[in-house]
Amino acid sequence: MRRRLLTLVLAAACLAGALAAFALALDVAALRAGLRADDVRYRAAPEAARWSARELVPGAVAIGLTGVRDDLLFRRALRAVRLSHPELPGFSDPSYAVHRNDATAWLTEIVQHDASAARRSAAANLLGVLSFADAIADYAGRAKLLESAAGRFRQAIALDPENEEAKFNLELTLSRSRVLELTEAGGGTEPAPGGRGARGAGAGDPGSGY
Repeated sequence: MRRRLLTLVLAAACLAGALAAFALALDVAALRAGLRADDVRYRAAPEAARWSARELVPGAVAIGLTGVRDDLLFRRALRAVRLSHPELPGFSDPSYAVHRNDATAWLTEIVQHDASAARRSAAANLLGVLSFADAIADYAGRAKLLESAAGRFRQAIALDPENEEAKFNLELTLSRSRVLELTEAGGGTEPAPGGRGARGAGAGDPGSGY
């Protein structure tokens, strides 16, 4: 009787294990399909991209198994940058500030902890873009914000010397800083700023960097 009970218990455990493995396989397939679908959706409507899938096995096991946790964080940070509209002067919509805060927090985490130097470089570049965008609208704090932006662009270049976007952005920032120094030395005020913080800022594909 005890042997029969033990056999039933083992059979039930094997069945449960098989069901868990099957559920996990479904989660992995759904996650990969969801990533591809949301990458396409992001290009047309970034606000609609979520890069998430319903999980049968809780605890984000599928994400850990596929090793896409860092990819997901970068995608969401990039989406937050786009939705914060850094090309617009100031915060014309309260939701932009929310997205800006999310983007800053996520990008900082990427710079500090991501294993990929290229992705850390891309994140540092985007943090510089956000600082530059703030400088466009903040007359009083412009010098410090431009200095912060230049620091981030230099960091991006140090992490990835092939990051041409960061090089362009650094050159633009240093040029704007020189104009500011000249106008302040002359006792005037800087002309009204125009243009964008960085060429192509927020227009790249998720995971591709800049």
